[in-house]
Amino acid sequence: MESGNDIDQKLIEILKENSRTSLREMAKIVPLSPSSIRNRLARLVDKGIIERFTIDVDYRKLGYEIQVIILLTTKPGTSDQIYRALERYEEISKIFWTTGPSNFLCLAQLKDMNDLSKFMTGKIDKLEGIERVETLFLMPRPKP
Repeated sequence: MESGNDIDQKLIEILKENSRTSLREMAKIVPLSPSSIRNRLARLVDKGIIERFTIDVDYRKLGYEIQVIILLTTKPGTSDQIYRALERYEEISKIFWTTGPSNFLCLAQLKDMNDLSKFMTGKIDKLEGIERVETLFLMPRPKP
């Protein structure tokens, strides 16, 4: 028999694979009724274990040909204000506050090189407290 933690972990794995999986489908995989699964998921949300339900987007299919990781190194004492500024940029889909040589790793999507240039010079370069910027271009996924 599976423990409560094992069931929680299995439910999380199911949702990570497809967050639209129905309670009925989950009940075919774990030994619980759909209503018990709903209650268990609500508890995981209440505890902050599941923070949000989200989707993966193929930005290239939406016309954003440039996918870039931006590594930012900041001056001491500026990380909070820079994080708040980065959150406001619609070009950035994810921000990770990191340790190591860079303070932030950001995922950004832009239509083309012109948009990337405008974003980097018009927004990123104008942030107060940035010491170093590095960009890494993401390659398209290989075709099956």
